[in-house]
Amino acid sequence: MQDEAFFTRVEKIRSKMYAIAYSYFYSESMACDMVDDAVYRGYLKKNSLKEEAFFETWMIRILMNLCATQYKKMKKHRSFEEYIVEHEPSAEMATSRFELMDAVSHLPSELQKIITLKYFGEYSTKEIAELLDIPMGTVGTRVRKALELLRIELGEGES
Repeated sequence: MQDEAFFTRVEKIRSKMYAIAYSYFYSESMACDMVDDAVYRGYLKKNSLKEEAFFETWMIRILMNLCATQYKKMKKHRSFEEYIVEHEPSAEMATSRFELMDAVSHLPSELQKIITLKYFGEYSTKEIAELLDIPMGTVGTRVRKALELLRIELGEGES
């Protein structure tokens, strides 16, 4: 893949990449850093992509792996709540975002990925199925299960 083609394709998906990275950290600077790092790594390995039709899937996987690794490192060094409060303009918003992120972090990893792609990356069920290499029915089932668990975790499932 030529350099110009690589960067043209990256620009088309940059906003999705940013939304996914932001969903991990709730920080503009961290999201930008993660996207930049993913683009850099993708660029270095661009010739290893066998099928250019899967470019977006390939780049999103690179990004999600980077974000997951960085998120784990950050959780080891200090609480995620401290990080959110430091980087959020309003304390009330920080609390609600922390509660949501905390609830998402308690989901099994396959459900976390589904929620991240669906609601932060704004991917369709079909696109998620392709990204994660799972059947579309499984995506739908996991979305419903994740939302049910989030309602319970956030106390909205109780009557």
